[in-house]
Amino acid sequence: MVVLNFSLTPETAARVHDVLVCLGKFSDTVAFEARKERLTLTALNSSKSAYASFTLDATRCFESYEFNTSQSGSDGRFTFRMYSKALLSVFKGRLYDPLGRDGAIDRCEVSIQDRPDETHCRFIVKMICNQGVVKTYKLTYESVEVMHALFDANAAKNRWRINSGVLREYIEYFGTKTEMLDIFAGEDGRAVFKSYTEKITNGKEILKHPLVTAVAVNTSDFAEFDVQPGLHIIISVKDFKAIVTHADTLKSDLRANYSVPTRPLKFWYGNEHGILGEFTLMTSGDYQGGATPTPIPQQMPSRAASRAHSASVDNRSFRSDRSEMPPPSEPASRLSARRRATAARRQASPKPVESNPDSLFVNDEEEDAQWEPVDYNEEEETLGWDASTENANTVFPTFRDSGTLSRTETEDENVEAVAPTQRVSQVQGLW
Repeated sequence: MVVLNFSLTPETAARVHDVLVCLGKFSDTVAFEARKERLTLTALNSSKSAYASFTLDATRCFESYEFNTSQSGSDGRFTFRMYSKALLSVFKGRLYDPLGRDGAIDRCEVSIQDRPDETHCRFIVKMICNQGVVKTYKLTYESVEVMHALFDANAAKNRWRINSGVLREYIEYFGTKTEMLDIFAGEDGRAVFKSYTEKITNGKEILKHPLVTAVAVNTSDFAEFDVQPGLHIIISVKDFKAIVTHADTLKSDLRANYSVPTRPLKFWYGNEHGILGEFTLMTSGDYQGGATPTPIPQQMPSRAASRAHSASVDNRSFRSDRSEMPPPSEPASRLSARRRATAARRQASPKPVESNPDSLFVNDEEEDAQWEPVDYNEEEETLGWDASTENANTVFPTFRDSGTLSRTETEDENVEAVAPTQRVSQVQGLW
């Protein structure tokens, strides 16, 4: 059977409320560890990356304190666990009022009911208020084994101490959506607290926008500052805010001890009012503090430079070939009707051939050759009227080659292809 009874003053009960609020920001449950000389309240977050504990001295925090255990094999302590919300519903904010107004209490009495003949284990709290009113709360607790975080103080060479009220003003500048806090010492005699959140994207959608807020504090504002310059230590902004906020309620200096990133960091403060707060946090960060990038070897050119050099050589070759190559001659099919008529006049006139007025078709191959256009091409042969002004006064219109003219040029010149079917002498009478 375990006997645990203690009594709290109104001022101490209000401080217990602040302790429970701080522990509730780390975990949903609070573990108690009772010993003869102290009572310890601890919390461990779900990822086991942050541990918080508050030690209440038996002689300085309580009006009366009694602890006794008769369990066999006990190491002189009694441990159990309760929900934070259940405790906060009992230890409310206005337990202590310096002006003595209504709502304050005269005394708080707590006892543990741990008997074999009882069905449930009870945590019984009695609030004795003004005018003789007594409020009794019976909460259920669970017996568990409490674990504590280990910290090697001898290896923590980096340390600083500052008034918690100063830090309380600075944390107001941190963004509400920031997640991480980078603490490092610059070479200009300043300590920088930089809160930030990283940009997270999912394809083209941006889930989180980056946000950075940096607060620089002169090292002269610290009561003690001995940190390696350029050493970055990164912790959670939420944990740091909870620690600083509670430290300010006790008006104590906040102390920090740490060695290198990825090793634990310890915050601790208090003990002026018999309450000692200790926090052990896992860290990350840059151990080198800004290492120089690895130089790129210069023996072999990079692949991008090789591609750029090849492209420049090819462009120069292309421009050189283009400047030395003469422009292509205009094809014969692109010549205008006037140039074709001029070229036809420059050639020797064909031999006259006797025409047979009684013949309907042309049967003489030599006479057919006489009417073949210049640069005759059998595969692309088409004939059309020559409407040029140079032949306007002639008795008989001539034909020209329009075999390779485009459709647009043919339509612009109003040329219509006509197949020869008889001698010109036979169509003389039409004009």
